[in-house]
Amino acid sequence: MKKRHFIFLFILLGFLAGCGKAPTEVVTEPTSTPQTLSPGISEVETIATELPEPTPTEAPPLHVFPDPPENRTRYKIDLIFNYYSHFGSVTQQITYTNKSSQPMPEIMLVVPPRNYQDSYSQYSLGGDLYDWYREEGIFTYIRLTRPLEPLETTVINLSFRIYLPQYPGIYGYTNQQANLADWYPFIPPYDETEGWLAYERVIDGYNTIVGEWIVNEFSDFEVSLTLVSHADIIEVAASAPAQGADGKYTYKLDHARAFTFSISDSYFEHEVVQDGVTIRSYVFMNQIETGIDVTEIAAKALKLYGEKLYPYPRDMVSIVVGDFQQNMEMDGLVMISFGILDFHDGKPESDLDYNLFMLVPHELAHQWFYGLIGNNHALDPWLDEALATYAELLYYEHYHPESVDWWWRMRVYKFAPSGYVDSNIWIHGGYEPYISAVYLQGALYLHEIRHTIGDGAFFAAIKDYAYENTFTLVTKEDFFAAFSRHTDVDLSPITAKYFQNP
Repeated sequence: MKKRHFIFLFILLGFLAGCGKAPTEVVTEPTSTPQTLSPGISEVETIATELPEPTPTEAPPLHVFPDPPENRTRYKIDLIFNYYSHFGSVTQQITYTNKSSQPMPEIMLVVPPRNYQDSYSQYSLGGDLYDWYREEGIFTYIRLTRPLEPLETTVINLSFRIYLPQYPGIYGYTNQQANLADWYPFIPPYDETEGWLAYERVIDGYNTIVGEWIVNEFSDFEVSLTLVSHADIIEVAASAPAQGADGKYTYKLDHARAFTFSISDSYFEHEVVQDGVTIRSYVFMNQIETGIDVTEIAAKALKLYGEKLYPYPRDMVSIVVGDFQQNMEMDGLVMISFGILDFHDGKPESDLDYNLFMLVPHELAHQWFYGLIGNNHALDPWLDEALATYAELLYYEHYHPESVDWWWRMRVYKFAPSGYVDSNIWIHGGYEPYISAVYLQGALYLHEIRHTIGDGAFFAAIKDYAYENTFTLVTKEDFFAAFSRHTDVDLSPITAKYFQNP
């Protein structure tokens, strides 16, 4: 428990749907949306409250938890960070293996801090095959002295400084915390058809995309953190458990997509253990009771999803109050907006559009759908967001069945869902249409499938989908294939109702 006590009150009632970047206008497709894809109110109530008896289905095969992919990229990062000056000095080594079938003449680095003016200063860049490099926006292209052959490994070395912007978000600082997500250069996944799976956050110089724009491959992380200045009063939330003390810590996180810190001198920390997993909440000092509730909700969600999918395979997950208006998932760490915590009343039903009983289970579900079962959430965000939204319903069905109808009314139908489930992050019209299509229509789509084939086949398919695709970047074809293995029902008419490109 820290001594400083900040009280910062902000009324947050807008579209905090969880897991989105700052809302702005966007500029591309789709150019049309279906006029109505939602059932009427009478049909809504039927679907939401009455499900058929489970359809008989063969027991799902006994799964063995899959091995992580071979030849993973390895990141060794040393960060010296001054919390009060908001800057860090970094040395980084990237060990990269060409996993494609073709020689690579160059390697791409994505440098997210370059999205912020004066936030990134590179001191050096080299490696065993380094020749020269060029910069294009946030991308750095490293030309090699010779092409990197398939399954050949090379090493890239960097040194740089980061200067956190004064910005309330997952990368930046406020007077209560410093957040370091997407804070280091990384190599994006490479697709032999599409090339590097990397996208710009900024469109046309001023418009930003809606949703998550960064796509990561599964990698191994070895990170060291040294805090300078008042390390004794600073708490660090991270994607993995820490080793060390007195402001010098080391972390190890394997087969993950990213590594994140949230640092503050104002955190109250509370932890519980559920099924061998340590769950830690980090909240501000005026939110102590709420922080305890957060860990209890998270523990229940972790237990439920472990049964529906498979047990969470990591040692720890951190849930951190965000001093900003969004909620966001990262590997081993999720952030919940302080406004949601400030207005928490301990009840699964509330007058707010969103509450902790929705959003904590939503973000915990992302530890599977995003963190372990990866997807390109720039092009196919529904593969994590629709499933995470539907996981909220499962939480309510299991722990608060009396509030299921309320969840449907407040979470879904209040916003008259419309649009295509398979919309990408450049969906035209801004944040609300994106949420409506990807999250809410996505939940309706999943529920209609469940209603059609029954609980037995539905949950067998979901579990099969999870096991078969852990440590991969899934596509919609992977999702459809899992259901085809567990039902003979033709689901294509349902998909055609909700998808632009079924």
